[in-house]
Amino acid sequence: MMAKRNRQIFKIATTAGTIAALSVYLCTGPAAAESGKSKAPLPATATKATPSAGDTSQEIVASADGRIQVGSSGFSMMPPAGWKVRNNVPGLSLVLEAREEKSMKYRSTIQVRVADGPRYLDSVGIADFQEEITDKLGREGGSLRDFTVRNSELVKTDEGREALLVYTGFNMNGVDLLQAHLMISNENQNVVITYTDLSDKFDSNAADAPLGIAWAAMTTAQVPGKNPERFAGPIQIAALAGLLIVFIAVLLTIRNALARKAYVRAGTGAESDMNMNRDNLNTNPPSSLMAISSEDLLESGSPMSIEPRQAA
Repeated sequence: MMAKRNRQIFKIATTAGTIAALSVYLCTGPAAAESGKSKAPLPATATKATPSAGDTSQEIVASADGRIQVGSSGFSMMPPAGWKVRNNVPGLSLVLEAREEKSMKYRSTIQVRVADGPRYLDSVGIADFQEEITDKLGREGGSLRDFTVRNSELVKTDEGREALLVYTGFNMNGVDLLQAHLMISNENQNVVITYTDLSDKFDSNAADAPLGIAWAAMTTAQVPGKNPERFAGPIQIAALAGLLIVFIAVLLTIRNALARKAYVRAGTGAESDMNMNRDNLNTNPPSSLMAISSEDLLESGSPMSIEPRQAA
């Protein structure tokens, strides 16, 4: 009965440990692939995706190699060659503008917003990000029309950091525009980098095409820390608890197995001792019985007779 109950405990514990380990794997995901320069994914054709409150706009710090950093936020990137750098735009941490040319319909821009709070790259976080973009741009009146959200996917920056890319499109003052939103986050803040240009500039992702030039700059973005994980603490605790349960179940199983063996050994030993005593009795009767002869039995006489009781 005890052995059966222990087997059930062991099975439950093993299942719990497996579920906990799978939960950790599913939440943390497989190891990141090797980093390397890749082309920008091209926008698709339509569906729903941005920044949070808590703007942390700060002064721009430029390094010798041309990399620019947004104040003490830790965010930095390499702007495209020849682009103008501005940090005096309300609500934005940084704006990069392409060279201005005559008769251009729209001046290409890359806007950066560093904001407080983490963002998650799980399905819930991606849906929230898309919903905020829709709330911010899709319901904006005025000159903006026909807002759509295109494809979204997880991509890698140059340093191998996982980020979220979302494409959106709209018409403004009769001009069709597309946007590429690249979102990177750590445990304390998130960064949204948005490239905006004419829709036909997104037709090619070649290195010398407008999208390729912007993408090369966007993927140089660096954010300190690592990507946040939703429920990382509770899941790790659950995994450790599952492993502890498995360990205890294994110890109980080993202990019961040893106890069973000891019980069997003790029972076998007692049975052999009883068999030896029985054999000794059969081959060697007690000396007290051997000392009594038939003559002794005859000399002992007949038992006393009992006289009948007379009636009064």
